[in-house]
Amino acid sequence: MKQIQAANGIPTTGYVGTLTRGALNAKYCTPITPPTTPTTTPTETTPTTVVAPSYGTLSIQPYPVSNAQTTLYGGQTYDLVAAQFKATGSDITVKKVAITINHVGKDAFPWQAFTNLALYDGSTKLAEIVPSQTNAIENKFAEDYTFNISGLNWVVPNNTTKILTVKGTTVVNPVTNVSDNNEAWKVTIEGDQMVYTDTAGVNYSSAGNDIPSQNLFFSTTGAQQATATVSLATDNPKANNIIISSSASTRSEIMKFRVEVKDLNATFNSGSLAEITIGAGLSTSTAITAVELWDDTTLLASAAPSWTSATTGTVSWSNFSLPIAAGATKTLTVKVVLPSVASNFAGGDTKFIQITGTVSLSGIDANSNVVNTSGTATGEKFYPFLQAPAFALSSATLTASGSSSSTVSDMGTAKIVFNVTAQGGDVYLPTISSASGSTAIDIVATVYNGGVATSTAASSTAWTCSNVTEIGSTGTAAYRISSGATAICEVNTNFTIASANAGFYEVKITTIPWDADGTWTSGLINQTWVVDNLKTGLTYISGK
Repeated sequence: MKQIQAANGIPTTGYVGTLTRGALNAKYCTPITPPTTPTTTPTETTPTTVVAPSYGTLSIQPYPVSNAQTTLYGGQTYDLVAAQFKATGSDITVKKVAITINHVGKDAFPWQAFTNLALYDGSTKLAEIVPSQTNAIENKFAEDYTFNISGLNWVVPNNTTKILTVKGTTVVNPVTNVSDNNEAWKVTIEGDQMVYTDTAGVNYSSAGNDIPSQNLFFSTTGAQQATATVSLATDNPKANNIIISSSASTRSEIMKFRVEVKDLNATFNSGSLAEITIGAGLSTSTAITAVELWDDTTLLASAAPSWTSATTGTVSWSNFSLPIAAGATKTLTVKVVLPSVASNFAGGDTKFIQITGTVSLSGIDANSNVVNTSGTATGEKFYPFLQAPAFALSSATLTASGSSSSTVSDMGTAKIVFNVTAQGGDVYLPTISSASGSTAIDIVATVYNGGVATSTAASSTAWTCSNVTEIGSTGTAAYRISSGATAICEVNTNFTIASANAGFYEVKITTIPWDADGTWTSGLINQTWVVDNLKTGLTYISGK
């Protein structure tokens, strides 16, 4: 110590006094600096709102299921029963739902009927169980069983409603006792076995009434089967001319039919036409190369006809895939492929192609059942020509008037305007003075009363065409329509009826003569197909 005192100029007494203590502190002790609090600028804060726990109630009411089917088929999932849950006073969290399954027959178990049971909030699956003897509460043997679906945290917000649906998937091939004797099953949401809590943390075990399903019955046929029907399409093509070629094959649409599938998805893989007919003058060896089945723009199958006579044959398609969903309808198209013909091929009103009889399809549904369906789908006649006209209505009127000063409405005056397009080459129409030998060639306009052709004779009929070249002279005159060109033709007719024949009248063109060379000899075609679309609307004529 004396050494320290001597080193710091302090009398060497050997005692620690005020001077010695100060020297020791300065040499060996670090002074403690008191902490300082930094100055900060206060900032605005948002107060946190704490919601006080609340006591709540939960009520449940029946709610209709989305697919209210009472007959259940094997291997399908059904909405069995649904309930509307409403929370009042607090958010409600559902923890457990109890489902009871009852069988009137008292001789079958739920696990023999259902492979699983699930709870859904809309399209969201909340939970699922596989019913078994292990997880069932037996209320009555082979009759009444309860299943608890727990572990839920399904929240129903305060003052709102939610829908809880019980779905069940049926056993593919249930045992006989499940479906025999038309004995009902019933699925019930147990209102008095519900477990739920409110935000106050109170646990509840009852939400009111039980919610039972309808009486449910299992089909005795086991797994559900798809059903399918075939019918002629509403836009089935009408009888018409087919323009063929002397240098290449021609594809033409001749029929459309609808296939409607119900209950289950189905996939068709084969089909057939009961009969395809060709008219006299066409050869089975050269008339049709192939008959095709189309799904919109997709070629499904193609096959050559198998001829059973000089004019009829059958068609069989195989090895295609045509899926159709349950509840959906598809329109399929049948097309024929016609080979090239000789350059002097002559068509005619007896040379046609037509599908008659039935159309059949076969396949398999989603439950591996075979699906066979057939339906009458007779098409119309189609006539092959190297060159022929196409007809299209432009306008038509029928006006009623009086034929004398004493009658108000006993005469009809019709005017039908239509377009004629030459296809494959020039086409010739007759003039009013054209004739085949000594026989006049006439466009025929027929008067109909109430849809029935009448014997009322037209007092006069006349026609003319524009955008054509008029050739020939009286007896052999013709309107020539150049290949690819369209003529505008007009037919006018008037008629008078007796006072007893009042009714709704219309006028149709029923025959239009034409040929490919304007000679009106062997090539003359008196066309009756398609032209009946050239008609007026209905007009009431009183005859008085």
